[in-house]
Amino acid sequence: MGGVVRVKWVEEALERVSLSGEVKRKVEEWVKGLRREELERLGEYEERGDALPCPLVDPYREGGLLVKLVKHEGKYMVTAGVAEHGGLVEEYYVAEIEAL
Repeated sequence: MGGVVRVKWVEEALERVSLSGEVKRKVEEWVKGLRREELERLGEYEERGDALPCPLVDPYREGGLLVKLVKHEGKYMVTAGVAEHGGLVEEYYVAEIEAL
């Protein structure tokens, strides 16, 4: 993302969808490598459904876990949810991306 970036995990959301330490590390590594242009192309997730799926987290190896970076109310957030039978059961905002 250029510059120093921090992933601020939302503990309350992590009580609802479990992310292993390895998954968190992969997400942090991925986010730090994103280019600003990739983020600036994202529209509001709730309105347009724009999202960047995390390519380092394989849903097949992680029990259907889908991790994405989205724009939510003007902030860049990480969502996580588990897919079952072809659809997401529930998705949570599990982290906020902060540029320092």
